[in-house]
Formats: sequence, C-alpha cells, structure tokens
Amino acid sequence: MLSAALQGERLRLRDFLPSDRDAYLAARRGAAFGRHARPEQRTEDFSAGLLARFLEQQRQTPRRDWQLAVVRAADGALIGSVGLRGAAGGEAEFGIELDEAVWRRGYAAEAAALMLAFGRERLGCRRFHARCVPGNVAMLALAMRLGFEMQPLRDGGRLELLLAA
Repeated sequence: MLSAALQGERLRLRDFLPSDRDAYLAARRGAAFGRHARPEQRTEDFSAGLLARFLEQQRQTPRRDWQLAVVRAADGALIGSVGLRGAAGGEAEFGIELDEAVWRRGYAAEAAALMLAFGRERLGCRRFHARCVPGNVAMLALAMRLGFEMQPLRDGGRLELLLAA
C-alpha cells in the first residue's frame, strides 16, 4: 500500500479502493476515451478487470506495479489513473488515462509529473518507457513535454517512448 497519497496543486494520487469501481468505470466510458484502444479494452468487464488487477498489485511484495487513482483535490472526484509498471532495476513503464470530461485542463501533466517524481525519488527509477499509438496526439504531446523521446515503431504499431535521467 502507498503510505500516503501523492499531493499536487490540484490533484491527489492514491491507491485505488474497491469503492472506486463505479467512478473508474465511468471515467473509461467516454467514446473519445477509447478511440485509441481495441474494442475489447473498452468494455465494462475489461475496466472492472483492470481495477481488480490494480487492487491486487497493492498486495505485491515487493511491489513493482503502482497504478494509482487520480483524484481532483477540490471535490475528491476520481478522474482517471496513472501508473508505473514493472518498476525494477531502475526502470518502469509509465501510463496514464483520464476521463475525457477533464481533458485539456493540465491534469495529465500534473498527474504525470507527480508519478514520475515518485518513480525517481521513491522507487529509484532512472528510465521510464511508455507506449502510444501514433494517432494519440495528446499523449505524444504530453510525452514530449515531459522529456520522453520517440523510439522506432514496435510490433503492434505502437510507438515506444523513452525518458531517461
């Protein structure tokens, strides 16, 4: 378990709770949200399975996967998730997803900065990888602002992005 939430100016990152189910499923429900995902990844069952996996990850020893709830500090609303997966040997895979209702407000940049700082300072990560479909312009722009560099296309048509200290 995360001993204390990660606090930003407008956001808080915390471990997921079983009671987050409805809010998490709602955050992943938007039509625009899933346009870069395969159809089977946009179902309610898939989203519920992800949440179950996030809850299970909290019991890992040592914990290598840190998918955290993104919560707006002002009203406590869960608006998405951000995470580092496979954190070991100074590396981790980064990912973020936000409810499309809160896009273009700077929340992704704030949540990403909090998560990457956590990875550097608490997990000792020096390299972060992220994967992105080429058409996801918002994710690519965020990754570039964060300092990620694009790598050649990998199998499956996803760009490999790399951020190294």
